[in-house]
Amino acid sequence: MAQLHSLSTIELLAQAHHLSGPPLIKSNLLNPSPELNDPKGWVHPPPHPEPSVTPFSALAAARYKKVANCVHPVWTTLPEEYQILCHILSNPLLSPPLIQKHPPDLVPSEKFTKEWMEKMNINPSGFLWLEEHKLVLFLIKEKEAAIAWDPSEWGNFRRDYFDPIVIPTVEHIPWVKQNISIPPGIYNEVIKIIKEKSKIGVYESSNSSYWSKWFCVLKKDGKSLRIVHDLQPLNAVTIQDLGMPPILEFYADNISG
Repeated sequence: MAQLHSLSTIELLAQAHHLSGPPLIKSNLLNPSPELNDPKGWVHPPPHPEPSVTPFSALAAARYKKVANCVHPVWTTLPEEYQILCHILSNPLLSPPLIQKHPPDLVPSEKFTKEWMEKMNINPSGFLWLEEHKLVLFLIKEKEAAIAWDPSEWGNFRRDYFDPIVIPTVEHIPWVKQNISIPPGIYNEVIKIIKEKSKIGVYESSNSSYWSKWFCVLKKDGKSLRIVHDLQPLNAVTIQDLGMPPILEFYADNISG
């Protein structure tokens, strides 16, 4: 396979024109170069100079699925047993915690460490006053138990507040889609990801009659892997949820100072 080089647009077009076998061009020069011309006056495209950069053998580009090819859920009446209910056991606004007007300097804890504080970079532009900045750090430390500092602390909604959500579907036949084989070069890394997700409860053992495809892609860092599940067959039989999320701009305007 011919190698691709890092060339400018004009050079790429010239190289493609040369490799595709274009017709010869009649020369209008008064003194054409004898090395590049034949006796009949036809000009042969000059050979492309060797580039000075290191060549590479593949060129990849991101391609997104067209809207026409998207698989949409089914529009029908949602059965009553699939309604999501939220049980409010107590109102947290009745006893809000007291906030100190002059919070103390941050003392790093086991979870909210100095490294985490630097990584969060809470006040990069200096918009907050010093006391406001200290207050934000104080609140994060006070409520650090509510934050998942690593994947092992991920969890689910409490079942006394929310019942387990069941995806409503129309009548259908279970599908079995043959999966793409895992490349040997990333096999160990994929197995490690699956074990970690099983450990924290993202994946659970199942005897389901369904088998959907999944594959791996690189994250933005160019090193880590992300598992992507093909849920198009599920979308095709899922009942559409017509509930709309709240308009964030409306709430932001109401709570702004």
